[in-house]
Amino acid sequence: MHDVVIVGVPLIAILAGIFFSRSDVKDLRGEIKDLRSEMQSRFTEVQSRFNKVEDHLGRIDADLRQFYHLTGKLEARMDSMEKRS
Repeated sequence: MHDVVIVGVPLIAILAGIFFSRSDVKDLRGEIKDLRSEMQSRFTEVQSRFNKVEDHLGRIDADLRQFYHLTGKLEARMDSMEKRS
C-alpha cells in the first residue's frame, strides 16, 4: 500500500498537470487566433489611413507644382514689364 501511495500520488499529479496544460494550450490557441484577426483588422485600418494620406499628399504636390508654375509665369511677365519701362 505504501508503494501505491508513493507512485500513485505523483502519477495523478503529473496526469492532472498534463490535462490542465492541454486545456490551457487550446485556450491559448484560440486567444492567439483572436489576436491575429484583431491585428489584421488594425493593420488594414492603418493601411487605409496611409493610402488616404498618400492621396492627399499627391493632390498637395500637384497644387504646389501648379502654384510654382504660375509663379514662374508671373515673374516672367514682371521681368518683361520692367524691361519695357
